Amino acid sequence: MVNNPQEDVTELLAPMLRKTLYVALIKALATSDEMLPFGAGHLRYMNELEACGVLLASGPFVQGGVIVGDGLTILNTSDAAKAPRLMEEEPLVKRGMRSFELRKWELRKGRISIKLHLSRSAFDLN
Repeated sequence: MVNNPQEDVTELLAPMLRKTLYVALIKALATSDEMLPFGAGHLRYMNELEACGVLLASGPFVQGGVIVGDGLTILNTSDAAKAPRLMEEEPLVKRGMRSFELRKWELRKGRISIKLHLSRSAFDLN
């Protein structure tokens, strides 16, 4: 019997999470040294997004000697109007020191394991 590729894909997708999110690909328009004085404001803003539940993950692309530069942010929203507003309010974007490309993304698969060490108030992500 010949498998139907469409049916195979549909069957495999059926149990997946399929959560709609927005991913911002962030591009530095200024040097790391120029952005560094405003880095704390950026971190405070991102911490606020995390506390509000709209920041799923965020961080820089690793480049030697660069503290503030290009990065990636995943916003925990499916709202097409809210996602760009959140990124436009980011302090380094507001100052014209960074730009972003926003892409609608569907989270389908992956694994996150968390080990809690209660006696040390610590955790490990695997």
